Amino acid sequence: MIKNAPFCLDPLIDLMTTLLHTSCVESQVPISAVLVADSGTGKSKVIKMLSGEGLHHTNSFSSQGLFQLMQIDPENKIRYILLEDLNPTLSRQQKTVTATVANLLTLTMDGTCRVDDGRSEKILKHLPIGLISGVTPEIYKTQTKKWFSLGLTRRIIPIFYEYTRETERTLLDNVAAGKINLSDFAPYPFEHKGMHNPHIDISEAKILEGLAAQFSINLGMSRGKDTNGNVKMYVRKIVPISPTVILRTIAQANAIKHKRGKVGEEDITFVSRFLDFTNPTSPKQL
Repeated sequence: MIKNAPFCLDPLIDLMTTLLHTSCVESQVPISAVLVADSGTGKSKVIKMLSGEGLHHTNSFSSQGLFQLMQIDPENKIRYILLEDLNPTLSRQQKTVTATVANLLTLTMDGTCRVDDGRSEKILKHLPIGLISGVTPEIYKTQTKKWFSLGLTRRIIPIFYEYTRETERTLLDNVAAGKINLSDFAPYPFEHKGMHNPHIDISEAKILEGLAAQFSINLGMSRGKDTNGNVKMYVRKIVPISPTVILRTIAQANAIKHKRGKVGEEDITFVSRFLDFTNPTSPKQL
């Protein structure tokens, strides 16, 4: 439990801190995520509390800004960019947003960063980095089609959650009792644990493959309009290879976080809880 953080956010904080440990999984890229939830549900505070080695906080960025950030990090120390609110970045001119998103895609995939502003040096190589950010459901919905066309949903995983009415009532009671204030949550000091490759037995691997089938469906869900103009949810086909790799990496990261050299039942259970956050039609109830 993090000091000053509402009890209801514990599952989300556990998820975010485990994702940071994907940067410790040997031969894999850090897993990126964007929290999709209403304003006032703690997105920014959870992201702001993440601190430590290899984590870079920023308020906003552009394609050129990403290039400059990679330029001043020749030792590849930065493994995650933490952006409390993605809304301003996605609300710029479409040309700017397209260039920024394209750079994010290559940075999270193979560490390549490009810029086209007339300079002689246009391409930089860096270790792949992860992104953790937050966005409101309204802004996310306007970007969904573009994210699908660019393949970003398989690189920056949308994490959906919302408060239940019971949670809202309890939080209001806590506010009335002076147990909740506007101060930031206590920092979570992330410490990079080096590179590790926790073993995954065949039995656990098969379970993860099964979970990846549902994960593929969740990632493939998008909104569209039928012939009558009604908004409906459609499932686009997602090749299961990438979702399987993501779930394996998350399971290994959870094992590393808890100092285990082998993926076990606890890690599979964690992956199942992670999946609860990835269905856009049924946000995780906190």
